[in-house]
Amino acid sequence: MAAIVAVAREALSSVDALEAEWRGLEARAGRGFFLSWAWIGTWLASLPPGIAPFVLRARADGQTLGLAFGVARAARRLAFLPARSVFLNEAGDPDLDAIFIEHNGFLCAERDEPAAMAGLVAWFADEASGVDALHLSGIASPVPANGMLDEVREQPGFAVDLARVVAAQGDIAALLGGTARQRLRRNLRAFEQAGGLAITEAQNEAEALEFFAAMKALHIASWQRRRRRHAFSAPYFERFHRALIEREFAGGAIQMLKIASGGRAIGYLYNFRRDGVVSAYQSGFDDRDPRLSPGVASHALAIRFNAAGGAARYDFLAGANRVKESFATDFYALRWQVLRRPHLDYRIEAVARRWKRKIF
Repeated sequence: MAAIVAVAREALSSVDALEAEWRGLEARAGRGFFLSWAWIGTWLASLPPGIAPFVLRARADGQTLGLAFGVARAARRLAFLPARSVFLNEAGDPDLDAIFIEHNGFLCAERDEPAAMAGLVAWFADEASGVDALHLSGIASPVPANGMLDEVREQPGFAVDLARVVAAQGDIAALLGGTARQRLRRNLRAFEQAGGLAITEAQNEAEALEFFAAMKALHIASWQRRRRRHAFSAPYFERFHRALIEREFAGGAIQMLKIASGGRAIGYLYNFRRDGVVSAYQSGFDDRDPRLSPGVASHALAIRFNAAGGAARYDFLAGANRVKESFATDFYALRWQVLRRPHLDYRIEAVARRWKRKIF
């Protein structure tokens, strides 16, 4: 790892030139789907006018060590105080950031990530004049604040080591604890008795978009039944993901799965694939019957399907729920971190936030 890494801001003058450089670095770094050009390139191409990302280049010994994007945006604090913020690989707009980047950071070798992020903090502290806050969403490790005010929120992450599924000859239930095992077998048996269980992978872009539309319908209906905000509430979410499917399905980066019982779709899974990792990104389930869990059955079949297909890891991504917790063999944490300059008003805000958490 380089001892000293300097980060500098550059204008994004040519997307084509940067794509070639990004893809070359991506092939060497191997940092996962969210830092691949599949995600980043689609994000750049789908941003609305008025959002102007700039390049953040990390160098060591005169050589490029890593690349990322920043977006400078005016934000508000405590509902009324204005602030100028920089967002890492995000737009800084809640509706645009509803696509929810994870495993975020610099596109660089994993061993170089701490130095690159330290260089970013140094850039923010010394050179980002007029910028009050640095937002780092979905990063794997906390970044040293170096005298800045620091706010960190963690989300647990869950994954399945698919080698263990292969070793169990596809018997996922054998990997689960007693209660989770019983729940899985009960659900599989119920859906089998309703006419058998089948998993189908979309074979072309048109079928993938058809599955995506069906997933959307089930997803919205399920979340509305629970009176909760669903993923499609922000229109940009669907626009981005349709563009992502259209751009990347042919290259194998997108996996759309349909799970059916007795010929009736009980679930759809929208996954990303890169370097042997399948990331379970979004889903839609027909969960009208409270006695059954189509999510349990769907993920069980998807885990077995991907293990048989040679994948190494099934990543449920961040956020806890019962299904993720029951299947997971591996656990990690992602962090949403904000660094702020230690101005008096920020100190007052930090105190106000702490009091708010205590009261509510």
